[in-house]
Amino acid sequence: MKPIFDTSVARAMLGAALVYTPLAYGSLGQAVSSVANDEVSMHAVSHVSVGQPAYSIHTITLPSGTVVREYVASSGLVFGVAWDGPTLPDLKATLGAAFNRYAAANATRNGNPLAVSADDLVVYSGGHLRAFAGHAYLPAALPAGVDAGVIQ
Repeated sequence: MKPIFDTSVARAMLGAALVYTPLAYGSLGQAVSSVANDEVSMHAVSHVSVGQPAYSIHTITLPSGTVVREYVASSGLVFGVAWDGPTLPDLKATLGAAFNRYAAANATRNGNPLAVSADDLVVYSGGHLRAFAGHAYLPAALPAGVDAGVIQ
């Protein structure tokens, strides 16, 4: 009697599952491995991480064409995020716990670009229809020797 489930089919399914398993991305200030997957929640496509000595950059592209870059220290902590494109990303997921401060500042910006500059959080967000850009970072979480200017 022929087996019901061919092992070559099982191997192909396992291989496909491994290839299509999304990479983990994180919210600002959280460990990259401890948070929900932004790629899945944003229905995005991931790109290869770019490695630097003290950090790596994880890049995802949303279906709209917006690009989100997440800066992850070698410790695994997301210390910065940046975005640009025709739509805003899900900033609640991207900014994590910092989102409430962003939302409060956004409520009072009167059409000007949003800028928050505090000891523990820096956020800039601006743009207009089909052209949005911004970045956010945690100054205290910047890896040693890394300038905040790399978050773009």
